[in-house]
Amino acid sequence: MRKTIAMAVVALMSCAALSAQERMSAEEREKAINERIEAAGTRMAKDFKLKDDAEKTFIETFTAYQKEMFATNQTQGGRDRGQADEKKEMTDEEATARIEENFARQERQIQTMQKRLEVQKKYAAEFGKVLTPKQVLKVLTPQRGQGSRGQGQRGQGNSERRGGFGEGGGRGGFGGGPRGGFGGPGF
Repeated sequence: MRKTIAMAVVALMSCAALSAQERMSAEEREKAINERIEAAGTRMAKDFKLKDDAEKTFIETFTAYQKEMFATNQTQGGRDRGQADEKKEMTDEEATARIEENFARQERQIQTMQKRLEVQKKYAAEFGKVLTPKQVLKVLTPQRGQGSRGQGQRGQGNSERRGGFGEGGGRGGFGGGPRGGFGGPGF
């Protein structure tokens, strides 16, 4: 009986902690993001062996760059309509509407990519004032497959999904299907 009560208390406490995290205010969320960005900038400055003014300038520039890149992110609405829509027979009007939705989504993606390109061009020159061209390339190119998720590049939110073996897909397994292909979803 005591074990059951103890397990119930632990479960309640963990649920309360999760609930508190979900209720994080926008200010708290922004503060946490800013802290992560600054920490990533500090790590990169250390990796690049920057000192004094160069380090300070780099961290300030990196923070501004990440914030601008983060601002270009857009929320992609319901991308997949679900299996219910796939199973029913679609009318010509519904198919035409789906085609138009796809075109509109692709246009939004292109606009976002254009904004991101402009930000990268702007900051490449800024980073070039304190970094070598190789270091600038490292900052502007998300580093995949590293333990720190690309030294803070996560905030850039590359909306492209890559499927297939060895291409860094968002889902696990071989193939790029909606469920990740062989091996199932790789949440």
